[in-house]
Amino acid sequence: MSEPTDFSTPRVRLVRRAAADAPRDWSHLAHGLPESGLWRVTGSAGSGVTSLLVDTALQRLDAGADPAGVLVITAAKDAAARVRDMIGRRLVDRPGTPYVSDATLVRPVHSVAFALLRAGVDEEIRLITGAEQDAVIRELLMGQAEDGTGAWPEDLRPALTYLGFARQLRDFLLRAAERGLGEEDLEALGARHGRPAWTGAGDFLREYRRTMNLAGTRRLSASELVAQALKLVTERPEVIERAGLHTVLVDDAQHLDPRSCDLVGLLLEHARATPGGLGVLAGDPRQSIFRFRGASPAFLADTAVDHALELPGTRRRPETHFLVADTAATENAVLADTVRRAHLIDRVDWNEIAVVVRQAGQIEPVRRVLLAAGVPVHISATDLVLAEQPIVAGMILGVRALSEELTPGELHELVLGPVGGADPVTLRRLLRGLRRFDMDTRAVDTLARLIDPTTAPDEEETARLSEVLTERELAVLGRIRDVLVAGHAALESHGSVEEVLWALWQATGLAEHLSAVALRGGAAGSQADRDLDAMMALFDAAGDFVERRPTAGVESFVRHVAEQELPTGVRDRRADTPQAVQVLTAHATAGREWRRVVVTGVQDDRWPALGETGSLFEQEEFVDLVDRGVDPDLPVDPEAPAGRSEKLAEERRLFREVAMTRATERLTVTAVDAPDADEPTEPSRFLGEYARESDGAVRVERVSRPLAGEPVARDSSDAGAGAADAGAAGAADAGAAPASDDAEAGAAGDDSAAGVAEGGGRFAVLSVPDLVAELRRAVCDPQAAEPRRRQAARQLARLAEAGVPGADPERWWSAREPSDTRELVAPGPVNLSPSQIEKLAECPLRAGLERLVEGTETAPQLTRGSLVHAFAEAVARGVDAAEARRVVTEAFEDTLAVPSWARENALADWGRLLDRTASWIAGRDARFDLVGVETEVEVPVAEDVVIRGRIDRLECERDSGEHFVVDLKTGRNAVSKKDAEEQDQLRAYQLALSRGRVVPAPDDPAAARVGAGEPHPAIGGAVLVFPGTDTKSVATREQSAKSAEELEAFAAELPALAEARRGPRLAAHLNPHCSTCRLAPVCPAQPRGRSVTDA
Repeated sequence: MSEPTDFSTPRVRLVRRAAADAPRDWSHLAHGLPESGLWRVTGSAGSGVTSLLVDTALQRLDAGADPAGVLVITAAKDAAARVRDMIGRRLVDRPGTPYVSDATLVRPVHSVAFALLRAGVDEEIRLITGAEQDAVIRELLMGQAEDGTGAWPEDLRPALTYLGFARQLRDFLLRAAERGLGEEDLEALGARHGRPAWTGAGDFLREYRRTMNLAGTRRLSASELVAQALKLVTERPEVIERAGLHTVLVDDAQHLDPRSCDLVGLLLEHARATPGGLGVLAGDPRQSIFRFRGASPAFLADTAVDHALELPGTRRRPETHFLVADTAATENAVLADTVRRAHLIDRVDWNEIAVVVRQAGQIEPVRRVLLAAGVPVHISATDLVLAEQPIVAGMILGVRALSEELTPGELHELVLGPVGGADPVTLRRLLRGLRRFDMDTRAVDTLARLIDPTTAPDEEETARLSEVLTERELAVLGRIRDVLVAGHAALESHGSVEEVLWALWQATGLAEHLSAVALRGGAAGSQADRDLDAMMALFDAAGDFVERRPTAGVESFVRHVAEQELPTGVRDRRADTPQAVQVLTAHATAGREWRRVVVTGVQDDRWPALGETGSLFEQEEFVDLVDRGVDPDLPVDPEAPAGRSEKLAEERRLFREVAMTRATERLTVTAVDAPDADEPTEPSRFLGEYARESDGAVRVERVSRPLAGEPVARDSSDAGAGAADAGAAGAADAGAAPASDDAEAGAAGDDSAAGVAEGGGRFAVLSVPDLVAELRRAVCDPQAAEPRRRQAARQLARLAEAGVPGADPERWWSAREPSDTRELVAPGPVNLSPSQIEKLAECPLRAGLERLVEGTETAPQLTRGSLVHAFAEAVARGVDAAEARRVVTEAFEDTLAVPSWARENALADWGRLLDRTASWIAGRDARFDLVGVETEVEVPVAEDVVIRGRIDRLECERDSGEHFVVDLKTGRNAVSKKDAEEQDQLRAYQLALSRGRVVPAPDDPAAARVGAGEPHPAIGGAVLVFPGTDTKSVATREQSAKSAEELEAFAAELPALAEARRGPRLAAHLNPHCSTCRLAPVCPAQPRGRSVTDA
């Protein structure tokens, strides 16, 4: 017998080393590559600007120049990594002598500033990340808000504790630092121009710097690094001279802020003045997209140079497709389909595909869409917000459990997270078992006690646990305890934050599991990859934290992580790009390229994004004042503000010159055009502009995907007049005709499934589930041509033989016999409650199964109604109204789940509801005698049908002796008088009274019941009471007394309802409540609940 395959360790496959980039030919340039002097090199995206800089650097090395004197400067860290990688690939198998250098060849501008500072000052300097700076600013603002300190204007003080205020303040201070402005400068500008927010920011900056200086190590933000480096080299030029730079090459100069431009300008001038030195300033003013950070293309365009070079053309000429969907769901399907086809059909590697969005908030939804379609996704590790990563949140919860008591909700998260590793079903079963284990204690409290690492269950408890818990539940409980015990041991031995965290992580055993899953690739692999990145970032953060604060405890670290609201800027140690699709914002694509690019979500409300940046501090006016001398008090035309037009121009550049220029083979742009939807959406105006100017080079299609798998037409037209007429979409209205049955019949002998899956112009995602569903629809469609059905059956047989889920008809629910044919009700008469009668008449499926749906009507509605009924019953039975009110109000407060700001109004509304209920009851006592409250009813009314339920109040009118049914409703809206007159629930109670008798309770005058027998009481009617409405008096709706004929006709309808209730088959009927029914996902009468074989 062969050994079973071991899937715990991924297979290792050796692959051929990537070939070196082919040498590029620059012979078309009049002067060849730059050799000396100061050059300006510009060119559009894809023209080869960065490649020219790389080859220029290599040419200098080949010429024997000192490698330590060659420096390539980029605007950002990730851009430096890409240029460094380009140089590395060009050096593979490169002929000639390898070079050795003790200096870094490629640096981002902030790294250059850091190196200059380290070389010029003796004190220790450390770069503070944006997340750390954000946390410090928020902590200081909290203190100022609590102490009433700071120079903030009174109208801003209420906002000091808000995250948005801290974010805007941080951005404002960064803009000030980029321009070399200190606290005195901000205070002076605020006083001069009547901007108290600027003055307050200057005062805050003073306190911030004092706080940072207390840390010992000089901690500077990236903007402060550049400002300090510029100040240093301006005062001490010898710092640059000691660096020995003879070749300075600057890429993407249009992205540099003013202080970075000044610093780079000094470095370029030094290189230019060096004998044989070379300086190159490169970029593209049309790709200037970081104005909100203070960047400007002026430095690139206006710097005086010896030579100017414009690179012609571009090597990126992708096919361009615009796909305009009718709904967001269709757009998501188009996105997933486009990416999957690129990889599966065109053999494009996952990492050569990118999905571009406008805003960071779109990344996570797009990521989920792609993962659901089986597409591996990579999000840059440097974009991680630690506290938002599920695996980090779970580990932090484990750390907290070592030193503090967790809430019930947090205990549930601990069980479901990486520490416990359970699913929701296992959690529920575990809690039920723990409830049986200790009936006197809440299950969650028992759970907290059993996983407490400071105590251990004795042998008797262990034996009892084995009796009430399954093996899986015991494993989850034991796993949590083992992890916490390991962490507690590290904590007790006075381990550092890193050591405690490492003990927890090792005890989970997730490192090996996630590594194996990540190496297998695919969607699951990309998620495991993301989890590992998050844990690496967490350990990096822990190491940095211990280095800065060696005596701090784990509680301080937990608080430090929880306070971070920005990406941590962690170290990315990847040696290679993961095999996954990258999802990133348009700004993050600058300087990059992929074979296939999908720009998605191009809507007019997102693109252009014309919202003002830093409006609280008038940041744009501040930048215009400092950079251009524009007086912020200068009146502007509100119809055409210069700032708005500049922002629109920048948004247009972001779309046209950046997002639309990243692809080398094919570019796909998706948008939604739904003008008649509940929330109308339309494509961006930029789509129409681009299509009209493309001279027919853009292919535009409208795509739609109705529910229930109906055929969908994919319309297409060129982008000529159609684009101009239809705005952004530019597509024709005519649909593609479905393929004929003759054409399908002709393909019957072909073993390919493609013709069936996409026949008839239907849009379908290229995925296994969609293909199987499409084939099943075809084979089960009685109206389809017989050859088509045979072809679909043939393909399903092939898929079933290969083990594809859902392909084997033996496993189709609609093709299988029911697993249980027993009736839902025991033999004998069927009990029908009056409320159930109404539901059975509307929909037997809902009446029979709704109570089984988990998560049904909970706290806000059900609890509120139950407590009002309990109050009404207590008052009717003679309980003191004030005492009854106190008890139910305490219970209501315990279950009230509303924000703190809404709590006062909710309690006031509750008190009004009780007052109106008590008042209405008191008003009835003058005319009616109380017969019973919560009166039990059990009366046979037809063959094998018994009405069984409870009447809220049963009253008898003193004058007439007639009985009235009172039903208390706690909703906020009353039904119409017509609906009340026809309500089946009240008619059922009247029917029960007409066929039964009132049996008083001898020891309780309010505890009568209605049972079978005579004499039948006189019936005066029924009334619905609505104390929760906003009407002046309590709203009531009456139902008149029904005649004997009416009640007889009603009784005749009940046997059929009883049979519908008996089952085992429950019919589903369309009715007005379908839109709110919780069974819609499994209802065969609804499109989303219908089986694919019924489509």
